[in-house]
Amino acid sequence: MASIVRASKYRHVFGTASKREECYENLRVSINAWDTNYVCANPKYMAVNWNAGGGGAFCVVPHSQAGKLRGDFPLFSAHSGAVLDTAFSPFDDDIIASGAEDHQAMVWRVPADLAEREEEDVTQPLVVLGGHGRKVGHVAWNPVAENVLAVASSDHTVKIWDVGQVAVKSTLTGFGDSIMSIAWNHDGTLLAATCRDKRLRVFDARSGNIVQEGAGHLGVKGSRVVWLGSEPRLVTTGFSRTSDREIYLWDSMNLAAPISKLNVDMSAGMLMPFYDSGSSMLYVAGKGDGNIRYYEYTDDKLYLLSEYSSSEPQRGLGVMPKRGVDVSKCEVMRFFKVASNSLVEPVSFRVPRKAETFQSDIYPPAHAGRPALSADQYFAGQDAEPVVVDMEALFRDGPLIVAGEAPAPAPARFIRCGTKPPPAEVSQNPLSPPASTLTPERRLSPAPSPQVAPSVETRTPPSPPPTTASITPVASNEEANRLRDENARLQAQLGQMQAQAGDAQQRAQRAEQAAADSEQSLRTLRAQLDDAVQKAAKDADALRAQVNAATTSADEFKARLAKAEDTAREHELNCQGLEKELRDAIDAANSLALAAEKAADSLQAAQ
Repeated sequence: MASIVRASKYRHVFGTASKREECYENLRVSINAWDTNYVCANPKYMAVNWNAGGGGAFCVVPHSQAGKLRGDFPLFSAHSGAVLDTAFSPFDDDIIASGAEDHQAMVWRVPADLAEREEEDVTQPLVVLGGHGRKVGHVAWNPVAENVLAVASSDHTVKIWDVGQVAVKSTLTGFGDSIMSIAWNHDGTLLAATCRDKRLRVFDARSGNIVQEGAGHLGVKGSRVVWLGSEPRLVTTGFSRTSDREIYLWDSMNLAAPISKLNVDMSAGMLMPFYDSGSSMLYVAGKGDGNIRYYEYTDDKLYLLSEYSSSEPQRGLGVMPKRGVDVSKCEVMRFFKVASNSLVEPVSFRVPRKAETFQSDIYPPAHAGRPALSADQYFAGQDAEPVVVDMEALFRDGPLIVAGEAPAPAPARFIRCGTKPPPAEVSQNPLSPPASTLTPERRLSPAPSPQVAPSVETRTPPSPPPTTASITPVASNEEANRLRDENARLQAQLGQMQAQAGDAQQRAQRAEQAAADSEQSLRTLRAQLDDAVQKAAKDADALRAQVNAATTSADEFKARLAKAEDTAREHELNCQGLEKELRDAIDAANSLALAAEKAADSLQAAQ
């Protein structure tokens, strides 16, 4: 029976590691054992937790500085304990939050002259958020409201901060052990959290009440959680009692039992989940693994699409926001992979298409990097959908860089519940940058009015060329019938041309799909060939090692045999000497016996 392949426009998505010159080298990535991603990114910067002695620090590297980082590159160093987590603001690419073992979270602004500084660290944060009794392990910005930050600590609490007012607005409690991960839902009203007590909880972030709670993964190791876009669904990763790595799909409104369970494999590394709502794809990467599996979510099921494999294991992963991907190359996701203690490698995932036009079917509107609510509106109880941007603008202009002081965009550029977004207000809080630090980067600007190309299906029949009959009254019914017949003939020809054009378009699509399938098959074959070559090389190395060991053993046996032969010869010579001495002793004994007999004969004769 022939197998049925599920149709999906993301079935042939493939991952590609960046060239060496596009990687970030000469880093000192933290070696702290806390379960963290170690790295985060936005369209302007990449930030990595730093292995600093005598305190805590992290490094922010502009993408323009990719390559080998100079030794005196400035660090952000005000924490007195190791930095455990960092997160860029979704609404200002120059704002970043950090949490550390010194029980504090801090909010920073990246200086405009960062790349030009020499041995001058950034030591003054904009805001210090204290109040926790133990280390701060996770920080996460609200995706809708400006200056709202969730800070999770090992004191078994999550504090929701209004960073602009430097005030705690709510505290989430009820955890029985250390918090392993936190995640906001798409409109920032709910916060999900996994805990070492093996429970999954969903909180109302403003009231602090537990909305849902249920038993999570049963393994003793950690677990993580992620929301599936605007769907009321959660995905958690963790371990079973027998240390099998698992993926659970949950209904956030009912955590009594997961919707489905997926057993991945048996390994010790934590699974890191990342969800792209634009493509409905879930990426799952294991710490210590070299592979990244990706699934498509539809109809409450996760379908495995493929797997990116690498010989270099990952310690952690950071993800580029959708407004930072390369739309012109059909890139749907970009990770920043911590490949070693000194290297971060970008990995790009793309849909294999050769078209040079914008592919609207794989790029729905994405998060625009603009708040839908102020912090005051959010904590007053207002809700709003995230502000989104038409990805075709990124196809024309490149990655979208945002800042807190950006002007209000045109209505055609942004969509929020079908209404025009409110004009930007100048924020009078510690996160507002001084006027002297503003840089002439591309901000959110109005998009040109869209132009709609005419469709073949809506095209009207061409008018016949002007004739005398078309400008003078028809003299008879025969002339009218002739014109109607001519018009019907032209319409029939137009229909045939439209059908031929549709057939040609379908053939072109099939040919393009066949080419993509062939390219994917070739890529798969190349990967299999590379794996076979690597396996053959490993087998050859193992055989060489065995041959060398056997040769060494043979040499040892030869040496022992030669030594044994020498010993045998010595024993043989000794035996020959002893044999001669024995003969001499026998001869002497015989002589003595003869002498004794003669003496006895003489004695008898004398008597």
